[in-house]
Amino acid sequence: MTSDRALVVPGLLPLTEAELTAVLGVPDEHLRRAARICRFDPAEVDPAEGSTGLLSTVHEALLAVSLIRRLEREPADWRAYGGLSAGCLTALLFAGVITEETCFELIRETNTRQIEADAARRSGTFLAVLPSSEGDAYRLVDVLRAFDPQPWLSVDLGAGVIAISITGTETEAVRRILTRLGVAVLDVLERAEHCPYAAPGRAAFQDLLADVEFLPATAAVISPCTGKRVDDTPAAYREMLTEQWFDTASLPLLIDGLCAVDQVTAVDLVGPAKSFLATRVRDLLSGRAGHRLLAAPNPVVDRNRRNDHAGNC
Repeated sequence: MTSDRALVVPGLLPLTEAELTAVLGVPDEHLRRAARICRFDPAEVDPAEGSTGLLSTVHEALLAVSLIRRLEREPADWRAYGGLSAGCLTALLFAGVITEETCFELIRETNTRQIEADAARRSGTFLAVLPSSEGDAYRLVDVLRAFDPQPWLSVDLGAGVIAISITGTETEAVRRILTRLGVAVLDVLERAEHCPYAAPGRAAFQDLLADVEFLPATAAVISPCTGKRVDDTPAAYREMLTEQWFDTASLPLLIDGLCAVDQVTAVDLVGPAKSFLATRVRDLLSGRAGHRLLAAPNPVVDRNRRNDHAGNC
C-alpha cells in the first residue's frame, strides 16, 4: 500500500572506502546486473580511494545498487519520488517508470558518452561551492561573468549552497574570486554538468533516450527543474531527463513539489548518511513535513542486517 511519504534520491554523492566495501561485499543479483551492463568486474574494483578513484560509470552503478538494496528493506512504497542529477534515473526506477536493466543501461550510456566527449574536448568545469553565510546564488554567478563568458547555476541546494558550471578549464582565477567573496570550493570536476554546454550534447542525449521504454508510473515523479509533477508519458519523462541535464536542478523546488503531492506529510532521503545533502533536506523540511534519513550503504547494516534508518527529524 502506498504511504503518505515521498522520497528524494541523491545524485552522484561520494562513497567512502567502507561504503564501497559494503556494496561490493554482497554479490547479489543487483551487483551482478550492474557489473554486466556497465561492464566492470566487481572483483577488480579497489575501494581504497573511495569513489574518487572510480570511473563515473562504476561509481554511479554502485551507488544505484546500494540505493536499490536499501529500499528493498522498507515495507512500503512512497507516494512520490524526485531525484537530483543521476538520482533522476533511480527515482524513475523506484516509481516503476523504467526497469532496473534500463536504469543501468542509461547509466552506462550516459557516462560512457560523457567520458568520451570529455576526452575529445573538455566542455568546461563544474564547481561545488559553499558560501560562508547564506547568500544569493544568482549574485555569485553574475560575479563570475567577469571571468567566464557563460557561468551557469547548475544545482541550487538552497541557502546559497550551489554548484556552478563554467565554460573555462583554468579555474584558479575563479577560485581566487570565490575565496575573496568568502565562498569555499568544495569540489571541482573536469567537466561541466547541468548546463547548456554539458557533454554529451542535447542532440546526442535525446538520441540516447529515443528508444528507451518508459512504463506507466506507480507513483508521482517530480521534476528537479520545475518542482512540478511530470506527466505520465514517455515524452514527458524524456523531456525531464533532458532538461535536468542541461538546466538548473533545484533541491528547494523538488522539496516544494514533493510536499505538494496530495496526502504527502513526510519527505525522506535515501543516501550516504554523511553528506551535505542530508542537512539541506532536513533544513528545507523543518516545520513543514516529517523526515527520515534512510542511510545507504551502511557497512554495519549490510553485515548484520540491522534496521538502519533514523527516526523522524
